[in-house]
Amino acid sequence: MDKPLNYVYHFILILNLAIVSLLSLVMYQTTFLVCEADQARIFLEQARYLPHVPWHVPVYAIGSFLILAVSGLLKRRLGESRTILTFLLFLADIAITFFIAYNLNFSYKGLFLFIGVGAFFFISKLPLRYIAIGLVMLGYIFSDYDIISVRLNLVSLQDYISFYGPSTQIPLYSIRSTLESLNLMLAILFFQFLIQSKVRENKEFIKVNNELSDKLHQLEILQAKLEESARLKERNRLAHEIHDILGHSLTSISTGLEACIELSKKGGAELHRRLMKIKSVTDKGLTDIRRSVRELKSDAIVKSSLLRALQELINDANALGDQSVEFTIIGQAVPLEDDEEQTVYRLVQESLTNSFKYSESKAIDVSLRYTANQLSVSIIDDGKGCAQVKKHFGLEHIEEQIALLGGKVRFETAENCGFKTFATIPLRKGGKS
Repeated sequence: MDKPLNYVYHFILILNLAIVSLLSLVMYQTTFLVCEADQARIFLEQARYLPHVPWHVPVYAIGSFLILAVSGLLKRRLGESRTILTFLLFLADIAITFFIAYNLNFSYKGLFLFIGVGAFFFISKLPLRYIAIGLVMLGYIFSDYDIISVRLNLVSLQDYISFYGPSTQIPLYSIRSTLESLNLMLAILFFQFLIQSKVRENKEFIKVNNELSDKLHQLEILQAKLEESARLKERNRLAHEIHDILGHSLTSISTGLEACIELSKKGGAELHRRLMKIKSVTDKGLTDIRRSVRELKSDAIVKSSLLRALQELINDANALGDQSVEFTIIGQAVPLEDDEEQTVYRLVQESLTNSFKYSESKAIDVSLRYTANQLSVSIIDDGKGCAQVKKHFGLEHIEEQIALLGGKVRFETAENCGFKTFATIPLRKGGKS
């Protein structure tokens, strides 16, 4: 509950304690003075009914009001978690309020305003709050002295005050009227603060709702961008895949055709064997291209392990041309994850393609070194090399893929010193079974 509401509620509490104390003490003191002045007969003739036992009035009225204050503390501690118990305490408050009003001869019904304020202050569940407010309204209406005195024999507050002279009556009536008016104004002020609090809460809710709508819209835009980025990334991946496959296959075919041209001058079975191998490489290249379009991994790795796929790749390279490719495995080979196998395979494939196409090499050494946490790959040829490394589409793709695995790759070359590729890839635990 807001601080202004809390302050107003406690001001109303203190004010009603003052009013109850004033009225009960006036009744007690007046009865005591009547008896002391031996004017009981005159007072009874004027009042027509016997008053309450004098000391009962302040003790019962003030004591009961203090119970109301304690009940308020209990309801505050219960909070919103124990709504039913809070409502039962509120029903007890209404009964106590009637008891206080009875002891004051129903000369003051402003206590029901205080109880009504408490209904808004403590009861959060709307159905129970509506019931509580309805009971408070009935109590406020029917706790009027003029209505109750028709059935009950009550001495009015006016009869008590009439015992005094005008010099005392005027201040008593003035104080009573002022306190009751102040009680009404504080109740109105409480509801004004309550309305302002609800309006402020609604504005905050609308603000938060608008902010959430904006965030949701931003997330939708971001989601669309991420989807577009994913599509572009996949498109680039497929482009790299097709580049690697076509580059290697066509380079192999070109190398094989060069050998066939030389052999065609001689003819014989060797020419037939070379042509059949070229056809095999061509068929395999077409199969791999279809695989890339279907977004599957390399057929060579699907059908066998990485090492067997690499061995097949190297065997094809040796069979198609005059180059000699050596394949060495150092250490205990361990199973790799799919993306690790795919990257290593493409690294070797791209390196062999570049050696065939650009280096004019005669000997190529492919080496895989396994350690506990790392795989090192080296591809070294004895070709003509170049002054500096020019990273084309294929090399850039290799760097990207190895970087995604947390690895590193470097290229070394110089004029007439061949081309060297060194890559290290950290191995994740587990791998394929």
